[in-house]
Amino acid sequence: MLDAAVVVVPGLGGSSPGHWQSIWQAEHPSWVRSAPTSWDEPVFDDWDRAVGAAAATAGEPAFLVAHSLGCLTALAFAARSPDLVRGVFLVAPPDPDAPSFPSEVLRFATVTAALGPVPTPTVAVTSTTDPYCAAHRAPEICRRWGARRIDIGDAGHINVLSGHGPWPEGREMLRAFVHEVTGQR
Repeated sequence: MLDAAVVVVPGLGGSSPGHWQSIWQAEHPSWVRSAPTSWDEPVFDDWDRAVGAAAATAGEPAFLVAHSLGCLTALAFAARSPDLVRGVFLVAPPDPDAPSFPSEVLRFATVTAALGPVPTPTVAVTSTTDPYCAAHRAPEICRRWGARRIDIGDAGHINVLSGHGPWPEGREMLRAFVHEVTGQR
């Protein structure tokens, strides 16, 4: 069990019940989930407000646990509101500079393009076979954001479709990160 405030920041679709984010949140009822107006028609400002509302609900500086497009929202929020964020745990962050980055979410890319290192501890879990971030781009992106990178190899987009339902290894990575930041044992 983690003794820390956590805000779950899903990507497109909002993380189904079988997704590791939803499973972990069910195991930790005190965790708060970001809740934008639409998971399927993302608008950056709406998603950003939703992260802010969830962080306020957490009641203390929280760890943001983000997946995919939610990573860009979490990074932008952490950069702007470091007093509300204790750490950022990114999983499968997309490459906002990729030609394949969806045009309907370009605002997410433009907001994060100006970001330098985020002023809070940040870890990014990446995969060499993520269709939304080429393996050769992940190190550069993580460096730009000031994120310590954990490459887990051939793991796809680290979601249900790539076989990462409960994802216990990820849970251990998060636990280690929280312990590293808080000094908990």
